[in-house]
Amino acid sequence: MSSDFSGTLSRSHCDLREATLSVQVTNGGDMTVDGDMEGFVPQKEIVYNSLLPYADKLDREATELLSEIKTNLCRAVLLRELWPGVAFWSRKLFSFLKLYGRRFSKEDHILFIKLLYELVTLPNLEPNMMQCYARLLIQLLKKKELLSRDDLQLPWRPLYDLYERVIYSKSEHLGLIWFPNSVDHILKALIKSCRLYFPASATKEMLDEWRPLLCVFDVVMQKAISNMELFLPTIMPPEEHSQGFQLWFNELMNLWMAVQNQPSWEGHLVNLFARLANDNIGYVDWTPYIPTIFTRILRSLNLPVGVSQIVAPRYLTNSYDIGYLVLWITALLGGAGNPAQKELTCLFNSIASFYHPSNHGRWQSRLMRLLQRLPVSVVRRVHRERHAAPSWITVVPESHRLSDADLQEFTRSLTGAALLAMFSKTGSTDAAYAFQNLALLTPQLVIPPVLEKTYAAIETLTEPHTLTATLSCMIGMARSLVSPNNHYPEGRAHVLPLLMGSLPGIDPNDFSKCMITFQFITTFTALVPLVDCSSAPFQRSDLTEIEKDLCFASAGFEDFVLQFLDR
Repeated sequence: MSSDFSGTLSRSHCDLREATLSVQVTNGGDMTVDGDMEGFVPQKEIVYNSLLPYADKLDREATELLSEIKTNLCRAVLLRELWPGVAFWSRKLFSFLKLYGRRFSKEDHILFIKLLYELVTLPNLEPNMMQCYARLLIQLLKKKELLSRDDLQLPWRPLYDLYERVIYSKSEHLGLIWFPNSVDHILKALIKSCRLYFPASATKEMLDEWRPLLCVFDVVMQKAISNMELFLPTIMPPEEHSQGFQLWFNELMNLWMAVQNQPSWEGHLVNLFARLANDNIGYVDWTPYIPTIFTRILRSLNLPVGVSQIVAPRYLTNSYDIGYLVLWITALLGGAGNPAQKELTCLFNSIASFYHPSNHGRWQSRLMRLLQRLPVSVVRRVHRERHAAPSWITVVPESHRLSDADLQEFTRSLTGAALLAMFSKTGSTDAAYAFQNLALLTPQLVIPPVLEKTYAAIETLTEPHTLTATLSCMIGMARSLVSPNNHYPEGRAHVLPLLMGSLPGIDPNDFSKCMITFQFITTFTALVPLVDCSSAPFQRSDLTEIEKDLCFASAGFEDFVLQFLDR
């Protein structure tokens, strides 16, 4: 084994050995676990394991297996036996994570990460082994709320050197070394997991490294911007912002505003800004740039303009990533006097006609992805602001959180486009996803127009495509329609009329319509028990008027079941 291996691993291995990871190896070679389980706080267990019939045996099994893994992994590292020792017990640890979750202490968690980080950044490590360690390290770093920046810090330079050796290898194109096809993807995923724990001084060191490469007339600009997008940390406590994004934000933003010819590196810059906005809602002032941001977003959608409707091919190669665009737009919303919602409304007003079923072209898929993903992203932000468990990650300030009025305005801006997209030639799936998430936010604004179209489609037997599309959207909104704790209490009264009206859709001559009707009926009968409650108002005095009407209406379930079986 090379001397590099010995030198690089010495620090973490000594830590590992001194801590002994709560394991003692007796003279006879048998393992004993120190102490009992009292006071042991696991990082995060798999909650469903407690429901297994042999749950009482799992604690002992997991403890013994973890002890064996720690002992043998430590021994293999100290003996410098990368293969098969370290590789074998690394796979055992991966299996442990799948079976028992992160059922170890925070101290063990940190030591595992430090050890794997040293292993994965070893110079001249075989690509397959590097991938094996990287996958395990990604899994250990997956739940970022478990370890704060105070608990763990990782140096960025060894990871950058590894990235340079692999991605910009001078030997691979000569056939002197071979890397698996997935190594690029795994390395980038590893960097994304680790950058959260780079020290506060890392940003300045990175800028010193890459700022000399920022020349818009040179192809090396692409490398500099892609490295910045990948490595620069954006999740930091507010007191460290002066050592973080504030060192580069104005410079890169002015660069982006000045360049108009859509260079190949612009997409990486947009991805970096989107990540910054999402991680620091309320701490970055985007107001001066918002009109330009939405103008660039509109341009990146590659929509044909004019009679000739010709799109220049160069615009197709430099389109922004829809996932990052959605993240950026979502992070811009909220806050008093914020013009972002007004710009978003103008954006969808300008592109609404392209959602019409008669308009179809290569731009369609990007527009549909934008419509589908934007409500999902807003739902995630609302959950993060209102319902997420407290953690060390900086919360969104009260002044910039999304209010109910903001959500209503957001829903109004998207509803028109979603109603047109229901009948798209590419299918109604994207619109159904959009309606499902919009109904979670503001059911009182979304459900009525879709209900109106559904009733019209049920009564019209000559347009099966319309019926299929509207039933698909109603399936997505089913939970919001029947939920008693939302802002649309009268929605539950529509369940029985919809079920009765859908019965003609059971038609063996039209298979797709028949299948969507069965799915519709299955969804609603899973959410609403088919029980005759018409006698309840005479037995209870605490029911509201709406609940009494629902109880009387439930007498019609018997007719529905009989007609359904006849069909």
